[in-house]
Amino acid sequence: MFDAMTRREAMQFLSVSMAGLSLGGYTSTAFGYAKNETLNVGLIGCGGRLRGALLAGLEGVPGVNVTAICDVYTKNLDATNKRLAELKSLSKSKDIFQTGDHRALLDRPDVDAVIIATPDHWHVPITIDAIEAGKHVYVEKPVSHDVEEGKKLVEVKQRHPKVAVQVGAQQRTMPHIQVLKKKLDAGEINLGPIHRIHMQWHRNQRRPFEYVVPKINPADVDWKRFLGNAPDQPFDAYKMANWRWFWDFGNSMLGDLMVHWLDATNYLLNLPLPGQIVAVGGSYLAGDKREAPDVMQAVLDYPNEKIQADFSHNLTNNDRKACTIIEGLNATLYFDRGRYEVTQQLNNDQEPGEIIDSNIVGEGPKGKDFYSSYNGETLHLADWTASIRESREPLDTVEAAVQAATTAQYGNISYREKRIVQIP
Repeated sequence: MFDAMTRREAMQFLSVSMAGLSLGGYTSTAFGYAKNETLNVGLIGCGGRLRGALLAGLEGVPGVNVTAICDVYTKNLDATNKRLAELKSLSKSKDIFQTGDHRALLDRPDVDAVIIATPDHWHVPITIDAIEAGKHVYVEKPVSHDVEEGKKLVEVKQRHPKVAVQVGAQQRTMPHIQVLKKKLDAGEINLGPIHRIHMQWHRNQRRPFEYVVPKINPADVDWKRFLGNAPDQPFDAYKMANWRWFWDFGNSMLGDLMVHWLDATNYLLNLPLPGQIVAVGGSYLAGDKREAPDVMQAVLDYPNEKIQADFSHNLTNNDRKACTIIEGLNATLYFDRGRYEVTQQLNNDQEPGEIIDSNIVGEGPKGKDFYSSYNGETLHLADWTASIRESREPLDTVEAAVQAATTAQYGNISYREKRIVQIP
């Protein structure tokens, strides 16, 4: 009965959220938007992530009209135009403005807001340009590429409080995480003193590192603009397609995946930055084809809170897949993208007690990357558009996102310099 009741709570919460979407969250005014006025959106970085999950999520958000697209690769522009033609509800114009220069898109008066899904090293430069142009921003995580530019982004955002910036760590708007947050804050779930947290993202990818250079014609790419603030280097189709695994463009799996669980854990427990971090690993599968490690572990120490956390990532085994486990003296909290479970802890060497609270909103095995019961991108994007119309902060703020990204970046420093990093 308890499982059924808490599942019902979650689905009721989801129903309320989706009812809000049907209204659009789209009844308030902000920045002069009248009731039911359409929000014109520009898309920057039109690769597979944007054309796939983000556009599918955006399709579920009413009152949105795509007016402009930007990418340094002309074939991405062509593919995005084709995708928008399929998703007719997202664009009311057959003549969508397209460019390879994000500044040309930001200059347009028919763009109110932008979605940024570029490689990591472009996130902060484009987000700052957009904020200063008065455009609202949805930007993929990790929000920053290094520690200093994260600090700069926070400063710029604080100078422009009316601009809504949402970062794409979707856990904060997932229905079971919202229920869990409310119960933890109200004391309805009491884990007791917490001293250890485990986070992981494990996958078993068959033959994931074959060295296959994609067929990209350099004439179709503005390579200099792709590089942006990265060191000058010759065109490299493999790096362009696999940018996450190269330090000039990506943040390793700490920035790509750990930030998801760390941001959610920070949200649930109100954690600060850790005091120190150490990361180890290696490129065991890919060898020298990629720079960032494909097997990696990081340990985060919170001396004032007396908490130790760790994150584990690999592509060789999917045991427990993707999840977080928060270990309290009274109970253990497990959560992933489709459920949470609270298990009572008993004294001494006895087995853990019964599940005393749970909430399951997704079908499938524990630790699954994505669940079909709801669209996480839709809920997160809807929170962003609602925050614009309601003149409020979205759930995943710049400050929160920079905290998670900064932790990952100190972890990368630890890995690359082979030392424990003290975090100021």
